[in-house]
Amino acid sequence: MRLAAIDTSTALGSVALFENGELLAEDSKRVSNAHGESLLPMIDALFTRAGWKPRDVGRWAVGVGPGSFTGVRIGVATAKGIAIATGAELVGVTSLDAVAYGATVDEDDAVVSVLDAMKGEVYLQARWRGSLVIAPTNVPVADAASRLAGLGCARMILVGESGAALDVSSLPFPTTRLALVPHDVPHAASIGRLGRGRAPDDPDAVEPLYVRAPDITKPRA
Repeated sequence: MRLAAIDTSTALGSVALFENGELLAEDSKRVSNAHGESLLPMIDALFTRAGWKPRDVGRWAVGVGPGSFTGVRIGVATAKGIAIATGAELVGVTSLDAVAYGATVDEDDAVVSVLDAMKGEVYLQARWRGSLVIAPTNVPVADAASRLAGLGCARMILVGESGAALDVSSLPFPTTRLALVPHDVPHAASIGRLGRGRAPDDPDAVEPLYVRAPDITKPRA
């Protein structure tokens, strides 16, 4: 099967192409305009390089966030539109799962994903012993360590470059930080690898995972 993956949840937009489970090609670009002008040209250029056409793709995997509200919306709308138009399968993958993909852990380690949520906050998620023990949430940076203190793990693997903002010195277990590629921010290659192993979603049901409501929806004081 041919699979195309995209992620636009951060300033780093990325596209990756897989054939029979092997990474065939990938590209990325840092932007300041939430990917509206750059995503489709990047997809088109990578397809041209690989000799693919949209109908050659059997499955699309897309990063659903949390992250940039506008960026996530652009990525999800693009993947849904192409999948519906071509009849391809569609899988949504969270950015917090993507940044943790491939982290080597022992049985009693907890993997904590941390991404920048702006406004002095971070997005957090924790998996431990095969379970999601902290579902995707947003917390102030200053409160993140106290939220993690009760995990009870033997060691915490902290993934995501935004984890550097967390003061973990008071935690009752050792911490290992992973902040280099591919654990710095979500990458399409990780989105694709996760999306390959999951059951397809109903394309109409794939929506951005905002976690925190956009400012425009918040009532004025």
